[in-house]
Amino acid sequence: MTPTYCSYDGSVAEGVNPFRPGIDTVGGASFEDDAQYPPDPTQQLTALVENQNEMLIVALSKVTPAAVIYVHNSGTPSIFGLRCASSILLPSDFTVIDHGAGDVELKCSATLLIQPFACIAVPQSSGDYRASGYVNTTADGVRVEIRNSAGALTARDFVVFWM
Repeated sequence: MTPTYCSYDGSVAEGVNPFRPGIDTVGGASFEDDAQYPPDPTQQLTALVENQNEMLIVALSKVTPAAVIYVHNSGTPSIFGLRCASSILLPSDFTVIDHGAGDVELKCSATLLIQPFACIAVPQSSGDYRASGYVNTTADGVRVEIRNSAGALTARDFVVFWM
């Protein structure tokens, strides 16, 4: 059944955490053209088109990051920018944990954001820096390490794709 709220927002009132939409969430891809008055496919949408659109939404939501987060990290890490599918998520909803130079963890409650199964991290500075991102040990956030060319952890800005 199609909910009355965005699946990426969930519903506090209904006790539903944010989730990636499935085919039932977007309408079921079960539209049928009227047999007596079929649509003119040159001027009107057909059931086939609408069903394909619904299937495409579900397919894309499987691989789209739930959030893209820019972390400013020149000493004390903080969230500088946030892009997400949710309409209610704010940078202040995240807990930013500094584990030392170049090692930052981001956490967010399952009631606010789809929990990650993977993440991708990208350094945001010139030079030879490498980022590795992974789901934290409690599966409620991501952890990012930035290393210089010698392999030493170093504080640098980064962007993380929360998958």
